[in-house]
Amino acid sequence: MSNGSTDGTGGGAGAAAATEIAGQEPTRPHPDLPPGLFFDTVEALGSGISVADAAGTILYVNPAFEQITGYAAAEVIGQNHSLLSNKKTPARVYDDLWRTIAAGRTWQGRLLNRRKDATPYLADLKVVPVRGGEGRPGYYLGIQRDASAQMSLERSVATQKALIENIIDVAPVVMALLNEHGKVMIDNHAYKVLMADMGGQEPAWAFLKAVADGDAAGLLMERRAFDSVEVKIEVGRRLGPRWFACSGLWIDVARPEVDSYYEPGTGRALLLVCLDVTARMRAFQQAKTSAIRALTAEIQQAQGMREVLQGAVYQLQGPLNMLGAAAAMLERQGAANPAISAALDDVRRAGGETLAHLRDSVPQTIHEPVLPLNINELVREVMDFMVDRLLAEGVALSWMPTAVLPAVSGRAGQLRTLVKVLLDNAVDAVGEPGAPERAVVIETRRAAAGGVEIAISDSGAGVAPGIRARIFEPFFSGWRRARGRPGMGLAIAQNILTEHGGTIAVDNRAEGGCRIVVGLPAEDEALITRGDGV
Repeated sequence: MSNGSTDGTGGGAGAAAATEIAGQEPTRPHPDLPPGLFFDTVEALGSGISVADAAGTILYVNPAFEQITGYAAAEVIGQNHSLLSNKKTPARVYDDLWRTIAAGRTWQGRLLNRRKDATPYLADLKVVPVRGGEGRPGYYLGIQRDASAQMSLERSVATQKALIENIIDVAPVVMALLNEHGKVMIDNHAYKVLMADMGGQEPAWAFLKAVADGDAAGLLMERRAFDSVEVKIEVGRRLGPRWFACSGLWIDVARPEVDSYYEPGTGRALLLVCLDVTARMRAFQQAKTSAIRALTAEIQQAQGMREVLQGAVYQLQGPLNMLGAAAAMLERQGAANPAISAALDDVRRAGGETLAHLRDSVPQTIHEPVLPLNINELVREVMDFMVDRLLAEGVALSWMPTAVLPAVSGRAGQLRTLVKVLLDNAVDAVGEPGAPERAVVIETRRAAAGGVEIAISDSGAGVAPGIRARIFEPFFSGWRRARGRPGMGLAIAQNILTEHGGTIAVDNRAEGGCRIVVGLPAEDEALITRGDGV
């Protein structure tokens, strides 16, 4: 075949019989096809076409071949195809090419070629063996196009993709791109790590449920965006909860379906970005726990001092009243000795002054507003700052809360103090001789008559019948190991409950130990006695 010749390239039956694609039956052209149509078609193709003999000598090239390589047809016809070879193409590629086409099979791949001006180009090449005599390949049809621009674009896209993925992967945030149905299409390394920590559970749905209060499907359906919403995710018992600040932005994306070719950007996707703020929240919780511990200790100290001083006033008032009665009796009997009367008057006056000083020394109630409170939250806060004592004394504490309870109106600091002194009392009880185990149980529940109950049970020795009537008295202590225990705990608890319109009951458990049940009215039932300083 030579350039410009129509012989052998027209639509005649002889041409079809002379040259057949190896391995295929010859296709006879339609008799109505005009002569020379095949040749004109090849000449008009945008792909570079070349025909070579079995030795690789070029017999024909089309204009597109000339445009791609820079060689005119007259310059390459009669030359070997190696004229276009580039040394940077590995020899193994050429070996594979020749081995394939010599076996009568089509080879397809890419070769790094060079143009006439020695500039390289990447040829996307397909070589088709054409049968000659005896059924062996007698000719080779080469179809090529310049893939240099495509390769540059592919490399550029791959580089940008790798760069973006690397940036996303090293970003200290959990990121995921979700389609409209909530399926994760793209995620980063931090997301994969979190999913592994969650035992394979999809973090995206956990985030969406937390942000939307459980209605993740509704959030997706309405395409709601959100910004810096702080949520808590339960990762697992071993790792505990973690906190994240989550943002979600809806973006337009090109749909991958073929039928969306003329409708780009019709899809929507949710870009989910979650910043781990666990360290900050734990520091905040620790600071909050420390502040609550300090405030509760201050309230408990003030309550204790108030009870002590009021108890002292009560204890002194009795003897002074007796002295006054004795002085009056002596005076009525007319047997008063001036010296004795003067001494009694001095004692009564000094006692009165002491009582006045004691009353003036009673601490004022720490000012606290009356607010609707969540009892479960208050109990959790007390447990948090008492954990050190519980661990130090080896006490096993179990908490059995009722998840939803009515709100209680009260002063948060005082009610925390109430829970603390009762929990301290239970820990003291299981530390007494004869306690079979060191176990304390706290229950919160709805009261049968309305309101909320807090029940604290211990595995101690219980309350002896002879002292049950005295356990709420100031300074009374029934502990065998009473060192460092002033006996003010239950007195403080009773005082706080009186101010809040609550009740307290103490009973021995059938299985051993003691149970203290505190009742508090619900918010709309509460009768709060306003103390000093309010």
